[in-house]
Amino acid sequence: MVVKKSDWKTMPIPVEKADLGYQKVFRAVDAKKIMSGYKPEDMDDRWFIYCEDSWVYFVRSWTGHHIFGFELAASPDGSSCVIASWANRNIDEYQSTSETADIQTINDLINGIFNVRSND
Repeated sequence: MVVKKSDWKTMPIPVEKADLGYQKVFRAVDAKKIMSGYKPEDMDDRWFIYCEDSWVYFVRSWTGHHIFGFELAASPDGSSCVIASWANRNIDEYQSTSETADIQTINDLINGIFNVRSND
């Protein structure tokens, strides 16, 4: 099942964003998992993840705020690499200002939710 933005109540993508410089390469099978998204199953699930127009968005499930986004591009060998990324910097929606912590959070979510590790 592919998760769509319309599967969850989301707020607009923030204007206040910072480039993360997130760089990862994912095997084709792993990129497909990530791009299929994730819909929370109960109140303990804190994230809603969906893909739209090659962008993967990480949304807080309770508030609907977009916290992270990254764009994937397919490579000739079937893998996909991150070519752009951002983190929400609207302090009313997300308080972190640490790129390092944000990148670690993205990696933890990808590993925890999709059981995917990158190929870098």
